[in-house]
Amino acid sequence: MPSITGQRHERRPARVAMTALALIAAAALVSVAAAAPGDGIVLTLDDAVSLAQQNDQILQQAAEAVRGAEAGVTGANSGRLPQLSLSGRYTSNLKKGVMFLPPDMAAGFGGRTSIEMGRDYTFQGAATLTLNLWTAGRLSAATGAAREALAASHYDQALVADAVRYQATAAYMGVLLAEQNVAIAEKALEETGEARRVAQAGYDQGTTSRFDLLRAEVEVANREAPLVQARNDLDQSLLSLARTCGLEPGAAITLADTLAAVPRPEELDLLIDRMRATSPEIKAMQRRVAAARQSRALARAGRGPTIQLIGNYNIQAEWDEDLAPESKERATSATAALAFQMPIFDGLQAKSEIESASADLRIAELELDRITRDRDLSVRQARLGVENALAALDGRRESVRLAEEAHRLALVRLRNGLATPLERLDAELALTESRAQLARALYDCNIAQAALELAVGSDMNDTGADRAQEVDR
Repeated sequence: MPSITGQRHERRPARVAMTALALIAAAALVSVAAAAPGDGIVLTLDDAVSLAQQNDQILQQAAEAVRGAEAGVTGANSGRLPQLSLSGRYTSNLKKGVMFLPPDMAAGFGGRTSIEMGRDYTFQGAATLTLNLWTAGRLSAATGAAREALAASHYDQALVADAVRYQATAAYMGVLLAEQNVAIAEKALEETGEARRVAQAGYDQGTTSRFDLLRAEVEVANREAPLVQARNDLDQSLLSLARTCGLEPGAAITLADTLAAVPRPEELDLLIDRMRATSPEIKAMQRRVAAARQSRALARAGRGPTIQLIGNYNIQAEWDEDLAPESKERATSATAALAFQMPIFDGLQAKSEIESASADLRIAELELDRITRDRDLSVRQARLGVENALAALDGRRESVRLAEEAHRLALVRLRNGLATPLERLDAELALTESRAQLARALYDCNIAQAALELAVGSDMNDTGADRAQEVDR
C-alpha cells in the first residue's frame, strides 16, 4: 500500500477540472453539429461520456464539496494570521449613576452622601490585534487535517466521475443493443414475409400444403410483436441515454459507434497494481486516514500551552450637551501584552477528545482495509466477467456462422424441391435467434469491460476530475 505521508500530488483548483469538462463537452457538441447539421445530435461514446460528466448533478455536487473543502483549508490557515477587531459604544446617560459616600465624608461634600457620576454622553472604542505565536501544534494539525480532507474531496470527485463514465457507457451500449435488435427484428420480419409469399405461391400451384402456408402466416404474425417491442426498447434506451447526457428527452440522437468486441484484459497482477495506484476510492480513504491522524494530533495538542501577542488601542470620551466631544474631553491609551496560557485541569476534556480521535482513526484504518479488499475482489470478479463474456462471444459467432450456413442450405434445398417451407422457417428462426444472441454477447463484453475499468479506477486526469492538492508536511 502506498505511504500516506510523503505522497505528492500536483496542485490545481477544482474549478479548473470543471472548466475542462465544460470545454470537452462544448467541443463534443461543436463536432456533433459539424458532423450532421440539421440531423440531430451525433454522439460517439466519448462524446456521451463528456456530456454526462458535464451535466451530472451528483458530479456537480462533488465539485461543490471540493470548494467547501478549499474553504475549510482557508479557515484552518486563518489561525496563522493576525486577528484584528474593532469595537465601539456610544452611550447617552439618560439618568446618571451615583457613587455613595461614607457618612464621615459627607461634611466635605456639603453634607451630601452621594455624588452623581459621569456626564451626558459617553463613547468607548477599541482596536485589538491578536497574533498566535505558539499553539503547541494546534494550527499545524488543524491545517493538515483540512488539507487532507480537501485531497479526499478531490478523489471523491474522481470516483463520481468514474461512476458517471460507467453509467454513460452502459446507456450508450444499451442503445446500440436496442438498435441491433430492431435491425434483427426487421430483417426477420422481411425474411419471414418472403417465406410466406413463397409458401402462398406454392400453395396456389399445389406444391405446398395448407399447413405450411398456415405456419408461414403464423410466423409473420409472430415476427410483428418482437419488432414493436424492439422499437419500444430502443425508444426507452434513447430516453435513458438522453437523461444520462443531460439532453432533452425528445432529442434526436444518432450514435456514431457500433457494438464491437473488446480486447482481452490485462494480466491480473497488472490490474491489481494499477487499481491500488490509481483507484480514487482507495486514495480518498487514505487521505481520510491521514486527516484522522491529524485530528488526533490536534486533540493531543490541546494539552499544550499557547502564547499570544495582544495589542490594544483604546479611545474614550465623556461630554455634555453637544453630540461630539471636544479634544480635551477625549483620551486614548494603548497596551501590548504577551499572553501565556497552560491548561492544568480541564475536567478530562482533552483526554476524551484524544480517545475519540483515536477511535475515529482506527475506524478509518479499518475502512481503508475493507475498501482495499473489496476493490481487489471487484477487479478479480470484473476480469473474470470480461473473460466469460469473450468466451461466450466466440461461441455466439460460431452459432451465427452455423445458422447462416443452415439457412443457406435450407434455401438451396427448397429451390431444388428437397425441403419444405417449414424447414426454411425453422432455419430463419434459428438464424434470428443466433443474431440476437451475438448482439447480446457483444453488449455483455462492453459492459463487462466498463465494469472492469470502474473496478480498477481511472487516473484522475482521465476522468476529468481535479488532482489532489499537495499536502505540506
